[in-house]
Formats: sequence, structure tokens, C-alpha cells
Amino acid sequence: MRPMPLDRTESVLIDASLGAVVDAIVRKTEEGYRIASARGSIDYRRDGESFEITGRSGESPVNDTLTDRPDTTSEQIDPWATLGHQATPYALEHTAQFLDSVQAPDLAVLHTPSHRFHGNTGEHGSLGITQSRAPFIAAGPGIVPRGMVEDHLRMIDIAPTLAALLGCPAIDGVDGVGTGRSAVRLAVQDGTEPVDLLDPDNRPDHVVVFLMDGTNNNALHAAVADGAAPIIASLIERGTSYRHGLIASLPTATLANHTTSMTGVHPGRSGIIHNTWYDRRHGQEVDLLQLESMMRACDHLRADVETVHEALHRAHRAARSVSAFEYADRGADWSTWAEFRAGRSVTTPDDDERRRHRHPEFGRVTKYRYMSVIDAQSIHHAQLFWDGSMGEPPEFTFVNLSLTDEIGHFDGPHGEMTRAAITDTDARIGQLLNAVDAAGKLDRTATVVYADHGMQQTAEGETVDLSSTLRGEGISHRMLDAQYIYLD
Repeated sequence: MRPMPLDRTESVLIDASLGAVVDAIVRKTEEGYRIASARGSIDYRRDGESFEITGRSGESPVNDTLTDRPDTTSEQIDPWATLGHQATPYALEHTAQFLDSVQAPDLAVLHTPSHRFHGNTGEHGSLGITQSRAPFIAAGPGIVPRGMVEDHLRMIDIAPTLAALLGCPAIDGVDGVGTGRSAVRLAVQDGTEPVDLLDPDNRPDHVVVFLMDGTNNNALHAAVADGAAPIIASLIERGTSYRHGLIASLPTATLANHTTSMTGVHPGRSGIIHNTWYDRRHGQEVDLLQLESMMRACDHLRADVETVHEALHRAHRAARSVSAFEYADRGADWSTWAEFRAGRSVTTPDDDERRRHRHPEFGRVTKYRYMSVIDAQSIHHAQLFWDGSMGEPPEFTFVNLSLTDEIGHFDGPHGEMTRAAITDTDARIGQLLNAVDAAGKLDRTATVVYADHGMQQTAEGETVDLSSTLRGEGISHRMLDAQYIYLD
């Protein structure tokens, strides 16, 4: 801990002159943690399983912990609401688990949505509910059909929920910091399965999961209401959806929360803290968005942390699991990334299949066309295990679909192209479920659909190079992803 450089760095970043760029900063202090902005700050410390506010000045950047706002209308009226003007549920816990990691930066910048620090129309990564809230829908055996529920789950709850559906027995384990826990489904588990969702007397024979990367919760439910996502609408009708969705852990980013959803462990504890970080122990940057590193993301996962695949095999040695284009694939019997890692070629859908579900008005857009092809391939890989090509259907099938995230960044969460991406992804989900039905297994299959984080609209404000600003003040540092600061 270096108080003086940290204090000076914070002072530069939360200066009112950067108020349109820096929403808040998060950092450790000698006594605990700090969240600060140009408008005000809070200091707090951990007190057992809870937190105690030890200092406050001005307007807290995280003064609203409600989970039921904003709805679709209010989000579109104020699409780039800043922290302090939208809910920040679990802000203290989520900030603490992130900063406690040995890989955490000395200070992290949470950008305002009133500028495009990555050049994207839609963005995520911060504490605000629009960026952190993802959808969740489940239906089939093992799921209590409750329709639309006025409630929410957390990303750390997904893995134990899936493990329970797969029949993994309750065991004694620990949480992500080593505190003993009883009646958990995974060896290391921060989350908790929602008992009001699960029907233990009707356990499914198969579980099929679809992750719609980067899907805004309000946008998905608006598409369902308008008839643009009929497959997901049918799942809600015969199953359960949480209107207030899933609250992702900080950072509300892809690799971090894919891993959290498949392990039940916060990013700051799993070993995969973000898409990128600086490994102080080895003096090197880790960038999991580079293809070669992405394929080997699980190399960074803590050895004692279980994925759902590993928990399934611990409980049922003969069970099979499949992972299509998913990063948290450790323990899967077959995965797309494992095939690539081994240098083996994978089968690809034919040209007609690759073009299937692609909206013609957007098919010429490079980003839309490219990620549509990837998602078609992801469905194709999963379908091979359901059409008899690869033997009996697996007990667990996980399918990652990325078009919604790619186009959400490009077009914003409520754009016309993003709505088309939701519709196309909905159809792809239906395509695999049709294969499950054709195999005669649909009535014994639980289906789960969720996203890893939300997506918030950004304004077209000018991007500011914060790294140059810090160097101009004589602060020597390393900045990753335009927001994670490691002081030299």
C-alpha cells in the first residue's frame, strides 16, 4: 500500500475538470476501501460478512442499492445516467472482492457513460445497474414455473443453481476467501442456489444452457413483449424469469463474469479478475481478449475452484458435458476451445447454415456477419451432440452466443440492429431446442438462458486519455484497458 501516490492519483482523477469522464474511482485504503468521485466519497471496511461505513463526504457515488430500477422507459429517458443517479446494488461487496485480488490494480476508474472511452455505442464494466444487470430465464423439469417474478439473482448464484439441477449433492466447502460453508454444491462457492426456483423432486435428465453475452435485461424483455423473441417468451411462459435479472460482479465484463457464472466465485477470488490485468508476480500483462490467451483462459483459474463441469464429474463420473465457444470450459468432456488448443480442426456449418437467422438488412455489416457466423458455429457444435453424431446426448450442454454483445457495443442496447441480434439469437436457441426435441429429450431437459452482464448506452462525448493526464502530473504508472491503474 502506497498512500501518497494513491492519494495523489485519486486527486487528479476526481478533479471536477474530469467530471464528464470519470464517474468514480475505487481503491484500497489502509483501513479498507474507498469509492470516490468529484461529487463525494465513502470509505468503508469489512466487518465479518458485512461492511461498515467509516467515512463519508458529499454525495456518495453508491447511495442507492435497490435492484428494481430502472425500467425500460426510465432507462431510455436517461440512458447515460451516472453512478449516484442510478442504483448500484451490492456495490460495497463487489468493490471489496475485486480490490482484494492480488491481481487488482492500485486504482480503477469507472467511466461515465457520457463519453466513449472504448469508442463503443454501448458499454459495460461499471457498478451501475444498467451495466451490471443481466437477464435470467429458466424452464423445464427441475424449475418451479413461476412466470415473471419481481426479484433478482446474482451471478455468483448461477453455478450452484446449475449444479443443483445436474444433481450434484450438497457438500461442505468454503467460500472464495476460505471461510467454511455447509450445504454447497461446489467445493468453493460464494453464491447460493435459489430454493424457490428449484424443484428437487423433478430433477431433469439434461440441462442445456445458453449465455446471450452482453444482453441488456430491459431490452430482452421488451423484445419478448413485442413478439421479437418468441422462443424465450415460450420459456418464460412455461418457466420462470426474474424481472430484475442477474446482478453481475465487478468488473461487469465478459471473462470475469463468464467465469463467475460457471464457478459461483467472484472474479476477485477466482483467478480471472477481468479481461486483462497486470501480473505483478511475473511482471507481465495478461490479455484474455487475444485469441490464443482466450482459448487458454482457464489456465488462470484457481486450482481449487470447481467449474460446473468438474462438479458434475465429481458427483457423476459417467456424465458427459459439452462446452461450445465458452471460456470457462475446464473439466468439459468436449469443448470448442479444447479442440483448438489441441490443434484439431472442428466441423463448421455449411454456407446456408452460416447465413441462417442473419437479418438481411444487417448481413453486410462486418461485425454482424462475423459474429453471426461464430454463433452459427457454436450452435452447430452443440447440435452435433444432440443429432446422434457424437453418441448419446450429454447431461450438460453449455452454449455461448456472442452476437448480442458485439452488436450491443456497436449499436447500443436498444438499437434496431441490437433488436435484430436478439431475434437472431432467440432463433438459434430454438434451433438447438428443436434438436433436443427431435432426440425425444425435451420433456426431460431443463433450459437456462442468461447473460454475463448488461449494456448501457453511451453518449458521443470526447474521449480523454487519462494516462497522459496522469503522466503530465508526474505520476508513473501502467494503465490497462483505459481504466485499471498499476502504480510504478
